[in-house]
Amino acid sequence: MEHISKTLEGLSGETNIPSRKTLPDPTPEEKKRERLAELECLRCDIRVTSLENTFDNFKSVKGTEKAVAAFRALAAGNTHWKMLLCYGGVGNGKTHLLEALAIELHKQGKFARVLTMSAIMAALKRGMGKEAIDGLEDRVEHLSRVPYLLIDDVGMGGSGSDWEWGQLEDIIVYRYRENLLTAVTSNLDISQIPERIVSRFSDSEKGRIVLNSGVDYRPLKVKG
Repeated sequence: MEHISKTLEGLSGETNIPSRKTLPDPTPEEKKRERLAELECLRCDIRVTSLENTFDNFKSVKGTEKAVAAFRALAAGNTHWKMLLCYGGVGNGKTHLLEALAIELHKQGKFARVLTMSAIMAALKRGMGKEAIDGLEDRVEHLSRVPYLLIDDVGMGGSGSDWEWGQLEDIIVYRYRENLLTAVTSNLDISQIPERIVSRFSDSEKGRIVLNSGVDYRPLKVKG
């Protein structure tokens, strides 16, 4: 039978367990993989398509100048207004600018995710299910109160139901009242967005509405 001293020695952790100091330092390749993994986690967390979608990497063309200036001003945090509605045709960089805003806020230690209207509405509908831990009202309240809310593709395809527009209106109205940073993009014409929403962004003391009239970048990328 093993002597009790030997047993205690094994439990003490003082023998047969390598010291942390003896572990080899990570190789440059291992450090690179770890860093890439961290960046991918960040990308997924703030829900951007690429961490390269920064303001500096945005290729401004005619018609995008006002949109770029508005997003940069909002990101800088030195404007008295905190609400921005950017609308215009497809593929002209609205999503890139919204993601650039999220990335810039992260650099400042401020957390914001880029959410599509369809994803938000799907989450709200799940809150109506019997098994949902947090109900519809809780989810609407959370979106209404978060410090930074970035919504992409509002009314995508013009298919927003009255119920969906109503939920979005309630969120926007609360955020307008509390002057919380809110950035929204849409492919719809301004006349297709409910007036109750538009009016909040058109208040010059609290918001801005800008038209991105730039061309569709996507065909240009294919040609390139």
